[in-house]
Amino acid sequence: MIVGVNCGHTVSGTTGSGASGYIDESNETRAVGYKLMDYLRRNGVTVIDCTNDYASTVSENLSQIVAKANAQALDLFVSVHFNSGGGKGCEVYTYNGEVFTQAELVCENMAELGFVNRGIKDGSNLYVIRKTNARAMLVEVCFVDTKTDVDLYNSIGAEKIAEAIGDAVIGVKTEEGLTMSQYEELKQMISEETARIDVLQNEVYKLENPMIYNYIDENMPEWAREAVQWCVDNGIIVGTGDGLGLDYTQLWTCVVIYRLAQKLK
Repeated sequence: MIVGVNCGHTVSGTTGSGASGYIDESNETRAVGYKLMDYLRRNGVTVIDCTNDYASTVSENLSQIVAKANAQALDLFVSVHFNSGGGKGCEVYTYNGEVFTQAELVCENMAELGFVNRGIKDGSNLYVIRKTNARAMLVEVCFVDTKTDVDLYNSIGAEKIAEAIGDAVIGVKTEEGLTMSQYEELKQMISEETARIDVLQNEVYKLENPMIYNYIDENMPEWAREAVQWCVDNGIIVGTGDGLGLDYTQLWTCVVIYRLAQKLK
């Protein structure tokens, strides 16, 4: 999976640096965005940094972001932003308001952290949504000018926010408590335990259904044939109409008797 991640806007204090309030959007998009990139990489995702720090105009900033995103075949493009305007909660913008798993899970995972779920909205008018070749979503984490949102964001911290978004990108709902790497580890553990169970079942089958050797032929272990033949020749074991009926333990008994007889000679 290849994901492009954009820390929205230019750096704080420059042209196109985004909204300001109780917190600064540009600073927080980078706090969340770079932790998101690290988290995805730790979970086996190939990440392309589509952030643009400096541009002379907003248009230049947006075009450079899209150029980075379109320079390779992405499976998903994620742009991290913070909202303003006095609202509350998290929302996700997609092209034509398309509802897909990752976008839904961002809203749900953020709601699990306590943010209002504002849902998926039509982002067709947003440059990075409209111009990227890959499926894209723009995440508005919360409102920089709403104190309750900012207080909640600060109490949770950028890392947990990044993990909630990262789990959504990977396709994991936060309340399930599994990252993709943990899921893969769990699958591996299940596979290993299944293999062990198969071995144990096979051993139980052998105990319940021991191999029976009726004839001195290729089916009988080579190490036992001479000894069994000697025991037959000397009347120590006698077969029936169905054969000798020897199990593994009895083969070894024949071998011991035969070797003991050879020593006594």
